[in-house]
Amino acid sequence: MRIGSLADAAGTTRRTVRHYHRIGLLDEPRRLSNGYREYTIDDVIRLMRIRWLADSGMPLGAIAAALDRSPTDDSDVVADLRALLAGIESEQKALAHKHARLSALLDDAVEHRALTALPRGAADTLAAVIDAADDTDRETLLRERDLLEVMAISGTVPTSFFETMTATLADPGSRQNYLGILRRFSALEGRDPGVAERDIDSLAAELTSLLDVESLGTAGQNAESSGPFGIDDIVPDPAQRAVIIRATARLRTTESSRSGDTR
Repeated sequence: MRIGSLADAAGTTRRTVRHYHRIGLLDEPRRLSNGYREYTIDDVIRLMRIRWLADSGMPLGAIAAALDRSPTDDSDVVADLRALLAGIESEQKALAHKHARLSALLDDAVEHRALTALPRGAADTLAAVIDAADDTDRETLLRERDLLEVMAISGTVPTSFFETMTATLADPGSRQNYLGILRRFSALEGRDPGVAERDIDSLAAELTSLLDVESLGTAGQNAESSGPFGIDDIVPDPAQRAVIIRATARLRTTESSRSGDTR
């Protein structure tokens, strides 16, 4: 049997057969007097087994051990197969996550909505508030939306934080209070934290009282250390950053007090 017939029988190519020869996965056959390789049914069987394992996802480097293993020592093969399955399961989870995200993005595109990492409820509520805002508030809200999206992408805040944000913006009274805080927060940019101490402390107190304690508290803890961004990256201005850090500290103190309250 010539190499072309061998390749056809196993559903592969001559180039692949030659590659298997080079890496020692398939032994070189004997050569006839005219120099041609002469393959046998044993070569066909070996090649088909190699292709079957390769198509199953086994790397070529592990196939030789799988085919030539000793019946009394399967430890390497077992370890290889377990690692391969673990890798596939990890890929399946990643693909499921991508599928869910792409499905949501497709829905947004079909409905002519902006593509955003924010939860849909938060995105829609923010969009409505931005549309209804005047020019000054709109600029502040657009900046706030961008920062919230960075937080969503980086994973520094839990979903419950965005649920709290949505509820706050959906309520007319809370929304006006929040817009007032945003205006003052925006006005802090560029100011010396020492000079703006009173405003920083006042804003931190108001922010703490306005938003849900548990949600913002968890968000504050995560924002300092989780994900690819820290609080310095998300809020680069020192005075504004001081507000977030101080609000976080207040919230942690509040949560500790609640946890220790056994009444």
